[in-house]
Amino acid sequence: MPMKKILITGGAVYAYLDAVKIISNKFRGGRIAQLAVDFVEKGKAKVTYLCAKDSVHPTYWHECKQKPHPFIKIVHHDGFEDYRRLVKELSPKHDAVILGAAVCNLIPMKPWKKKFPSHNFKPGDRIPIDFTIAPRIIDEVKKVAPKVHLFGFKLLKGVPHKELIEAAYDIVLESKATAVFANDATDLDVRYAVTKEGGEAKFNPGRSYGIVEFVMNCLSDKYYSTVISGWTDFDIFDYRDARIQMRKLTKKHKSKFKKTYGKEKYKFGTIAVRVGKSNMFVTTGRGKKEMGESVLVETVDHRKRKVYTTSKATLNAPLLHKLFRNRPEIKAIVHYHKMGPNSMAWGAYAPAGTARDAGLADTLHPANKVFQIEAHGTFELLEEGDLK
Repeated sequence: MPMKKILITGGAVYAYLDAVKIISNKFRGGRIAQLAVDFVEKGKAKVTYLCAKDSVHPTYWHECKQKPHPFIKIVHHDGFEDYRRLVKELSPKHDAVILGAAVCNLIPMKPWKKKFPSHNFKPGDRIPIDFTIAPRIIDEVKKVAPKVHLFGFKLLKGVPHKELIEAAYDIVLESKATAVFANDATDLDVRYAVTKEGGEAKFNPGRSYGIVEFVMNCLSDKYYSTVISGWTDFDIFDYRDARIQMRKLTKKHKSKFKKTYGKEKYKFGTIAVRVGKSNMFVTTGRGKKEMGESVLVETVDHRKRKVYTTSKATLNAPLLHKLFRNRPEIKAIVHYHKMGPNSMAWGAYAPAGTARDAGLADTLHPANKVFQIEAHGTFELLEEGDLK
């Protein structure tokens, strides 16, 4: 397997006030520089590190001396606009982009092209300067590199945990990132990977499931694709009954899907109902605004990773198909993005629609009827008696 190529940015990204003065922040990027080293040494990845010349650089110890890391390519930027240009230029050449730099988001609207003429002023003079909020670079990456795995960081200080997670999740949705790593400045050692499913995977230095493993797992994931097929042979009455049952379950469990995200107000979660005694099922569509819409999943070829369906179904379709196939007594599945208090923990997070995610169905104990996937949510498996 080819070595994965990762672009990591670190340190401060400054903005020019004049030809020699800059506006910056206090972060120099020590933790991100070490993360770059970890990706090379633990993740066996090929890393390009983008930073300012005066930032902390990735290093290693050799003969009791700290030296520049020989297997990390260093690229220097010269302020915000140069950083922005280089991120967009380098991103398409990599498998993943991890934006860890602390960007100065207050930029002078009209910086002096030359040195500020201080000789024309006297002490005590006030110099009005208009600032603007800088464009958010993470929002521009997918426009130039749509297939890259994108990761960002969100740092707040002294805020409620819910506010931190929601702030990170807004970035995930708006930038189309794979995940955003969120942490509070009061405890920099604890981080959460906030995912597209609205879940949060917590890890810290004492836990092996860290950022390197999380990212490398995402890079190695194999995704299912959708094949829009024609209607196959099935009992029309079974199909009708499944749709009716889906509407009933939607009404019964609607409070679990109450939370919506983003400007479009999509609802996250899934309802699936088996069609008769087959492994076909009706389920919710992808990118849904209402839970009532239904899509027929005719079959899933897990060897070729193909989902045969009448239109784009939920990304959970491969996992749902395996659950129905492996558990013939199950008639319906309700999945929501809250962690149920009585559900059994089952499996580490994997992006929905991947072979790793679908494979979790093969490890589920036959007695389990309610379980949860880390950073994804809860699944309830319903038998015939549960539907009455």
